[in-house]
Amino acid sequence: MLEDIVIDTPVDRPHSSGQGSGRASSQPLRVAVLWKTPNLGLYSNAAFDDLYNGIGHNNGNLAFVHSICSHITNPVKHFSWGSSAETLRNNADIIVIPCANQLGRHTDYGQMAENLEKSGLPIVAIGLGAQANSYDHDIELSPGTLRWAQVIAASNPSSAASPNIYTRGAYTTAQLDKLGITGSLPGGCPSHFLNQAPGLGRKIHAHWSALDLPRSITVAGGHQAWGKTREIEHQLIALMMDPIAPGQYIVQSMGEMIKASRGLFDGIDAHALKEIHRHTVPHYSFEEFKAWCRNYMRSYYDVPAWMDTLRQQDLTIGCRYHGVALAIQAERMGLTVTIDSRTRELCENTGVPYADAADLTAPLTRNRLKSLIAFDPDAYDHHRAESATRYLDFLVANRLQPAPFLKSIAAGK
Repeated sequence: MLEDIVIDTPVDRPHSSGQGSGRASSQPLRVAVLWKTPNLGLYSNAAFDDLYNGIGHNNGNLAFVHSICSHITNPVKHFSWGSSAETLRNNADIIVIPCANQLGRHTDYGQMAENLEKSGLPIVAIGLGAQANSYDHDIELSPGTLRWAQVIAASNPSSAASPNIYTRGAYTTAQLDKLGITGSLPGGCPSHFLNQAPGLGRKIHAHWSALDLPRSITVAGGHQAWGKTREIEHQLIALMMDPIAPGQYIVQSMGEMIKASRGLFDGIDAHALKEIHRHTVPHYSFEEFKAWCRNYMRSYYDVPAWMDTLRQQDLTIGCRYHGVALAIQAERMGLTVTIDSRTRELCENTGVPYADAADLTAPLTRNRLKSLIAFDPDAYDHHRAESATRYLDFLVANRLQPAPFLKSIAAGK
């Protein structure tokens, strides 16, 4: 994932691994969060490669990393996934890994598994997800990633009654069970608790119900190779380009899409650029397409700015779960177009409205989008409070000190 270590400030006292560290029980554990760059700083003129590495190759990662760091009040320092066992052992008492859809054939974390095991530290994984075509399929893992998951589970110093792996949902937990890694807690994505106030569902509903139809629309853009969603995106883009209430086309991944959002056309492979053109506005000339990118295509590098722009829109819709979830957290309506088990599981466990891409066959109009969303604010808030309660218990059981606002969400007041 990320290569180099970043330490906010030097730790001036040595530390031996494990529970016998000699630290007073009243002292909070020092946490190593495995995420290289917690703040990209003044990124407006940053080199693309620095930004791309800083977001872990997907802007959506910022949502759950920002969330997890806001949820924990322990002393926190940030390290890369490639940090050595000695570095982790000398600077922390416990490791927290902000997770995404790592469980799939697209990853191989054998080297990381070795480092984590050598550190001897307890490990907490938050938001771990499995990626397959659908719930009907089992995941396929490389030996390295399987070993990585086994090392995390084996590091749990407490009993099986207190899991140290918080998954995106029941599907991921069931997949881990099949692999012999039992006892994980199905929960959802920690970005569910990015907005720090209770009653979020009522606030979303108040704005949404006041609209006869959504005017300004943001599209959470997919990938230029996703042919099965291309006609959907064409229609959404047409709705987004309203002359009176214009929206935006926000991208998260892959690198070519992000480069296009920053106007770096010369650095994009010619075939990939042609595919992006085809995926978005194929009826435009090539020069018109580039002008369209400059006018409408966006990518964001800090969560507050991203949420602030989504709050100015009536609806965010698209295939990117986190792009939609951030709109929900900004108290605006969102609809995820689900394309696989990963996006569906996230929506089901966080109450984000969704529609399967295969079901979006009718012409998409504002009226149609309004009718697709059945949002019960009370059910959403009740579900969020229950989820926050489980998440709180998970953090406390793993000796992580939760932020006070999580208790307010759990209490619903």
